[in-house]
Parts: sequence; C-alpha cells; structure tokens
Amino acid sequence: MAETKLHKYTVIEKLNKMDVDLIDVTLTTDAETIADDAVIAQRIELENAVAVKGGSCILQSITLINTDSSVESPGIELIFMEDNTAISGDEGSAVTASDTTAFKVLGSVTITNWSILKPTDNEFAIKANIGLILKATSDTTSIWVSAVNRSGGNYTPSGTTVLKGRFGIVKD
Repeated sequence: MAETKLHKYTVIEKLNKMDVDLIDVTLTTDAETIADDAVIAQRIELENAVAVKGGSCILQSITLINTDSSVESPGIELIFMEDNTAISGDEGSAVTASDTTAFKVLGSVTITNWSILKPTDNEFAIKANIGLILKATSDTTSIWVSAVNRSGGNYTPSGTTVLKGRFGIVKD
C-alpha cells in the first residue's frame, strides 16, 4: 500500500516542483464508417505524461481538433489506460475489453461540445477542469488513450489522421 506523507513538502515547494505540459497526438483511425460504441482510435501513447517511471499526473484539459471536411461532431469517449492493451480487435470494431483489460483503465472523459471554426473544414471541442489522476506503470512514463464513438450514430472520418488530441497535464 502507498504511504502518504502529508508534510513531506510545503504547499509552495509542492507547487514549484509540478510541471505543466501539453501533449499533442494524432488519434490515428481507419477511414471507414465507425458505428456508435465502436473504437475510433486505440493504444495512442501519451509520451512523458508523467515525470518519472511509475509517476502520476493530473489530466486537466483535453482539446480535440477534427480537420475532417465532413464536420460530423461525434461524441467521443477517451479511455485512459496504464499500458497499451487493446480494447478492441481493430479500429471500427466494437469494444471487446476483457475483465483483465478493465482493471487497466485509469478513467475516461466524454467530449461532445464541438465548435466549428470554418464550416465544412474543421472543428474543435474542449473539456477543461477535468482533474483526473493518471498513474503510469513502474517501467514507463507514458499513459495510453483510446477513443470510442459515443455519438449515437455513425462517424465517418475522411482520412486516418484527421482527429488530433491535445492533452493538458500537470505532472507530479
């Protein structure tokens, strides 16, 4: 069991040692029709999400950018994992996570509030003030994320690299 030391650092010392970072990734997918509750992207690595191997961080914000010309605005659930275990056989397939895989889930965030920047060209969605604590395994500084269509309908990306994610993290 982890030992909590309440007075190891003063408040100022603790705040001064925390790093704030933005990690950009492409949520690589297949250019095909992705049904509701099917995987859009999986096992995307957020490199150096924590400061040291086995460390933790606080996921503070997420921005999704969709450069797909169809501007479909899908509801997307982002599932954070402690390793790169797949939650499905392939992008475009239903989630088929086992009980063992479920224990590797660190948490999830669903984003639905899309804003169009340029009609028929691009859009973005933001989730702020999340406060989700994520912890890497003892042999890595990475966290993994998968994206699932939760829109209630189909999502059809026109290319494999049209969906980007920007993750705001406070490293402990």
